[in-house]
Amino acid sequence: MILAGLLLAVGATAVPLSRSFSNTLAALYGSNRKLFFDAHGDFKVVSFSDMHFGEGEDVTWGPQQDVNTSIAHAAILEHEKPNYVVFNGDLITGENVFAFNATKYLDQVFAPTVARKIPFSSTHGNHDNTLAINHQIEIEYEQAHYAALSYTRADVGPKPYGCGNYWVPVYASKSARVPALVMWFFDSRSFVSGNPEGPGPVPPEADFYWVDEKTVPQYIKQERALMGRAWGKVPPALVFVHIPVQKADILAPLPSVGDHDDEPDPATQGFLLNGTYTGLDEPFWNALVEMDHASGVLAVTSGHDHGESWCARATASQGVAICFNGHSGYGGYVTEHSAVRNARVFALSLRDLAEKVPVVRTWNSYENFTTNDEVVLGPEYMKEFN
Repeated sequence: MILAGLLLAVGATAVPLSRSFSNTLAALYGSNRKLFFDAHGDFKVVSFSDMHFGEGEDVTWGPQQDVNTSIAHAAILEHEKPNYVVFNGDLITGENVFAFNATKYLDQVFAPTVARKIPFSSTHGNHDNTLAINHQIEIEYEQAHYAALSYTRADVGPKPYGCGNYWVPVYASKSARVPALVMWFFDSRSFVSGNPEGPGPVPPEADFYWVDEKTVPQYIKQERALMGRAWGKVPPALVFVHIPVQKADILAPLPSVGDHDDEPDPATQGFLLNGTYTGLDEPFWNALVEMDHASGVLAVTSGHDHGESWCARATASQGVAICFNGHSGYGGYVTEHSAVRNARVFALSLRDLAEKVPVVRTWNSYENFTTNDEVVLGPEYMKEFN
């Protein structure tokens, strides 16, 4: 499942384009695996986050809230009928499960999506790294048990806590040779100590709330170079990462539609648990800005803050749109406006991607079959702040 020709070791430098790139890409995304826009030129993505399955295994409310999460997901999927699903972190409440059965909760996470045969990807969050489970275990389980539908990989990053960094191309048609869109997925590491077997220390290599600054920026640069040489261009991007980038702090006070119950400062990338800002998230952010200038980043989408479901862009974010998913599970804390569970939807069209500056429609979709907060992310969105 791993792109052998693209892997970077920790501290590795970029390698030249080789035959292995094309061969491996064809093997992964051949005719039976290739994602493409529909006959109308549309491709819809539903992004769930903060499901928190397994939060109360040994109490009566625990299993029922997991059932309620599955019902919510099924309702949203039936209403939206997406082409792709993203599980954007905190799939389980890892500190409340046991190591011997932690992965069984992933079956519940994926069940409504798998039942509808919808392809999907995962990122992982701080509650997915605990004494009982970690990101590598979750990724390997997903690959082993859902290979027909899962596109999740571990291309680069520190194992076992931060290795889920990868990308997935989407083509205009079955016969297209160059993707119209690339979805990028990044691993923000972090760790929640403690589980029913007793609390434990946070491993030093996992005690960070940001994407690995040593391997991932170089990985992005290399992959973009490989794409450009193989395809002649780098397609527009959708970016998913569980813990929000630090720039979200600056955008949160702006008057954007959506819920603002749970403003992200300071629980964002680049901050230590004591509130100290390290600046170590900046290499990742700068790599995204460089990608945006070269080919267009439609949105950087996060979960983590359950009461946030807005999108904003401003000069402070170099014009890059930053979005929040809201709250997709019955596990985890609830804020004033997040009691009705939701997902974020991205509706992409080939027409919109062909604009001089690509744009994308997005909205919040709820378990009660309603939608809200639709906006078009592009140069006209929040223009007064740019």
